[in-house]
Amino acid sequence: MHLTITTYSAALFSTWVFIEELGLLFDAGDGVSAGLTQKGGKIKNVFITHADRDHICGLLQVHQLNARDGSPTIYYPKDCGSFEPLRDFLARCDPQSGPATWIALDNDQAIDLSHGYQVTTQRSEHVQKDGLVKAFGFTLSHTRKRLKAEFQGLSGKEIATKKQELGEGGISETITDKLLGYSGDSPALIPSDWRGVKLLLHEATFLEPETTRGSHASLPHVIEAASSLSLDALVLMHFSSRYKPDAIKAAINIHAELHKPSFPIFAIMPGSVCRDILKQDPVYRPNECL
Repeated sequence: MHLTITTYSAALFSTWVFIEELGLLFDAGDGVSAGLTQKGGKIKNVFITHADRDHICGLLQVHQLNARDGSPTIYYPKDCGSFEPLRDFLARCDPQSGPATWIALDNDQAIDLSHGYQVTTQRSEHVQKDGLVKAFGFTLSHTRKRLKAEFQGLSGKEIATKKQELGEGGISETITDKLLGYSGDSPALIPSDWRGVKLLLHEATFLEPETTRGSHASLPHVIEAASSLSLDALVLMHFSSRYKPDAIKAAINIHAELHKPSFPIFAIMPGSVCRDILKQDPVYRPNECL
């Protein structure tokens, strides 16, 4: 399945990522409803990485427009104290809407969606406080069954016979594909967190190594660390609005040429909604992908 990913991301102001085919929204920064317009009605599940206002302020409009009979479901880190008061405020502010369903999540928790899709949490070090679970990254996976290699190529009749002899488990195997990883805000890209992921959306707030703001990643580090992964593509986002698009593109190409990643690199420029990012031209494309 092609994933149609629409996103907006500008550090300090707003970040959100919408996967249209799944009705799946990661984060809900300001302007998400305006950016999606009618397509926002497809939102079924909202996964929030952390409670910074540039990641949650769009929830007010999402709730007002979409909340009906328990939908959408809004998932959030269990130790964030902002979400229950926000839920209660919306109940008073928008009594004509809702209710949505609000669910607190723990670290390394898997949430089953429909049709074999699953979102798994992993602790992010963006917010560190007394071992509490206050920030996440997310991995989107899909689980499916396929015939074992020794039965592929058999006719339908032969497969039916083998199934009767061996049972479903004897002729098929379960395959889980890690389709997408989304870091949210993160001080660093840790390759072990994203092994096996096909598409990674990762923050790269600063174009140069940053020594004064340790809760956000820098582009040089992200490209170097991602180059050790076997990705289909990397999407960089959450750039500081201090940078112009030409400067962002130039920095990506400088560091990509240094580390030679085997995958294309896309970028979400601050200040504009990017629709169907994977159909856009990448900023960097390795020679073998030409």
